[in-house]
Amino acid sequence: MSEVPTTTTATVRGIATYQTYLMYKSTESGTYQKLLDITSFPDLIGTPERIDITSLSDAQRVYISGIQDREDMTFNANYTPEQFAAVNDLRGQQLYFAVWFGATGDPGSEVPDGSKGKFSWQGDVVAGVTGGGVNEAVGMTVTCTPSTIIEFDDGN
Repeated sequence: MSEVPTTTTATVRGIATYQTYLMYKSTESGTYQKLLDITSFPDLIGTPERIDITSLSDAQRVYISGIQDREDMTFNANYTPEQFAAVNDLRGQQLYFAVWFGATGDPGSEVPDGSKGKFSWQGDVVAGVTGGGVNEAVGMTVTCTPSTIIEFDDGN
């Protein structure tokens, strides 16, 4: 009979969206705080545009990567008048934003820490209210317009 190992190391194959946070701070040296609880987040890194470098000698089109383009970053959240007003009070300011994956603490009292990765940028923000239907929660959008490159930090 073969022995069963006493310890195993599981390979992490992905992470859940649970404990994903939209963070912000007013100044570069400030401390990040959670802007509000979000229900979804956008793609964080844009796809580079294609530059056609096809010549008349090529049998098919060929490309090189151009600059990355990205549209506004729209996050979804549940609407409350207080959160809507708080986000719109920040409108017109160049703030520091981040999406953090990971937290410490017990469920219900987690503290965002970005231990599973952070994406950060500088930009402007505005809130809007989404359309709704029968028996749905009223939603809102939080749209960030990045004015800097979005940077990745692995959280370590």
